[in-house]
Amino acid sequence: MSSAPAARPRVGIVVRTRDRPLFVARALQAVLGQTSTDWALALVNDGGDANPLNAAIEDAGLQSAFDDGRMSLMSLPRSIGRSAAFNHGARALDTQFVCCLDDDDTWDPGFVENLLAFHDQTRPLAPDLGGVACLVTAIREDIITQADGTQAIVVQGTDTLPHAFRRDDFFLNPIAYATYRHDLYPVQWMLNREAVLKAGGFPVDFSVMEDRAFMARFLQTWRVAILDQHLAFHHRRVRRSGDTTQTVDMNTLDNPSYDWRLFSDLARIAVNTPPQGPGDQPISAALAGDLIRASATTIVKELNDETSALWHKLNGEAMSLRARIDTLDARLGAVDPVEDIQTAPDDREWSLWDQVGERDQGFPLSVKSPFLDRFTLSMAQDQDGLLFHASVSQRRAVVQIPATHNFAALEFSLAGLADRHGGLKVEFIIGAADGFLFQTALSLWVRDLLGRKSHVFEQSHVHSCQPGGAIRIQRIFPADLLARSDAPKLSIILPRQARNFRLRCHDLVVSRF
Repeated sequence: MSSAPAARPRVGIVVRTRDRPLFVARALQAVLGQTSTDWALALVNDGGDANPLNAAIEDAGLQSAFDDGRMSLMSLPRSIGRSAAFNHGARALDTQFVCCLDDDDTWDPGFVENLLAFHDQTRPLAPDLGGVACLVTAIREDIITQADGTQAIVVQGTDTLPHAFRRDDFFLNPIAYATYRHDLYPVQWMLNREAVLKAGGFPVDFSVMEDRAFMARFLQTWRVAILDQHLAFHHRRVRRSGDTTQTVDMNTLDNPSYDWRLFSDLARIAVNTPPQGPGDQPISAALAGDLIRASATTIVKELNDETSALWHKLNGEAMSLRARIDTLDARLGAVDPVEDIQTAPDDREWSLWDQVGERDQGFPLSVKSPFLDRFTLSMAQDQDGLLFHASVSQRRAVVQIPATHNFAALEFSLAGLADRHGGLKVEFIIGAADGFLFQTALSLWVRDLLGRKSHVFEQSHVHSCQPGGAIRIQRIFPADLLARSDAPKLSIILPRQARNFRLRCHDLVVSRF
């Protein structure tokens, strides 16, 4: 006697990937960890090497999910592009809804269950509901190479999101979305699959911004409701903004090195007057509606651009005033103002504020875990309250350490910044609310005649920072000294047994000499 066929899953999940096995296992585990089992997953390997992908699936213990049919693997013989890869997976699924979980993103265990319930509650009140979405948390992480040569993902904390991701509208606003005043990542939404396919899916001609072009078109017909819960996680590599080589691990399909402005403009509905019908017949009501929405979008965008330009002007003047006030405060406090670092941008091998980028950053720290590409915190052990925050407008990065105990140092890696024939010049400005003494030194791991590795500090200097002030320091390390170790570091050795210590770094620049 045959058993009844299993019910068709309501939710289809497309994971598109190519040569990123390190991330895929994590994304698949996030799906398997869902509190709801009402889903089916299509993993689309867009022409990538199948061997590392299969090995990652096997090593993570995920093969059984493919064997029992919960997940299916579609390995394409050659790449068709990430837009077409999503469309391919969406067409293959036989589900009511479809989600797009990029291979480096994850979900809260309640993502599927909560969004299904939210849709079912909202649909009777909104017949044109085409899907639902949730709120998102941005996660900062880095990829490190471990002692055994394998790579690992290190989470460094959360990242700030633009206001467009933090609006409290119940429905996604089509015009606000088109003008970047309201925003979603694909990891956030669950949409009606047939409606997605009728809208054409992701445009295959787009190498970036494909989700925006699709959603702008989707919103012309359907509404998307937003659940006020953070159930989606968008993961970002900390070195992505500086990656001009377009490495897949850095997720550089979103890198400024791509011509995102072209696709950004193409993603919006064209404001051009649509052609009239045969015999100069009037345009249809549908085309007229599209033209009205496109015109409204263009007007709002222009207003937004003008407002943004005015804000930048006012913010620039405010920064200038703050700098003058800081100088006056320093003089009143008998602290001499510190000159900015004058090294020309073209001569810089590394710069703190280039690495931070355009937005403030803040996240918890962990001992020996890298942050901002080259920094690590060296201490005996982790402790609660190790925090980092960088304010772009104030040009101030702060490391907070509740207790320095017997040893604490902020270390900056110099590896790879100098060639064999040149040394390095490191310039930095640091300060703190209270006066303190500290050391700077070149930290090296060297081998003795027997080949044993030992740690040494070279060129150790003692510095004094006055209360409420800052000090500008310049350290020069010659090539022969740097060559003694393959991993030289500048160590800023902090005061011992200090409590609630906050180290301010206003700038750090490395150049060759």
